[in-house]
Amino acid sequence: MAKKQTRKAPEVDLDTTEGNVDKIREILFGGQMRDYEQRFADLEDRLTRSIEVMSKNLEKRVDRLDTYAKRELDKLGDQFKEERQARRKDEKSSARELKELSKQVESWCAELEEGIESESQTLRRSLQEQSEELSGMVSDVHDQLSKSLSGETRNLADAKLAREDMADLLAEMALRLKKDLKLPDA
Repeated sequence: MAKKQTRKAPEVDLDTTEGNVDKIREILFGGQMRDYEQRFADLEDRLTRSIEVMSKNLEKRVDRLDTYAKRELDKLGDQFKEERQARRKDEKSSARELKELSKQVESWCAELEEGIESESQTLRRSLQEQSEELSGMVSDVHDQLSKSLSGETRNLADAKLAREDMADLLAEMALRLKKDLKLPDA
């Protein structure tokens, strides 16, 4: 059998190969790559500038918003202070009015009590006087009735029939009704 001859591949230097590949790439894609790199650089510059402009605009807007918010908060704080002061004044005036009203009511009650006491004393005196008058009148009427009753009692005593006389009269009447009685001829 025949021996196969193996060929050895020539030894290639990697550094030179890479340099050659770079050259080939440069020849094939070099213009396009530079163009892309330039475009990317331009795009990056534009984006950076746009971001800076937007950042500045945002900072300005935030500053304006912060200023506006501070002004509004200051206004609200001032309004709150004014309203609190107004309420305190209202509370003080209401408290004063309430005290005055309370004093007025107390004085009215005192006057009313005095009036009631005065009226009740007047009524008591009047009732006492009327009671004394009525007692006198009742006493007078009692005396008159007593005198009248005694007079009538005396009149009745004088005019009344004695028991025996009444018994005789009734007995005579009973006999007459029976027709047993003989009357004397008059």
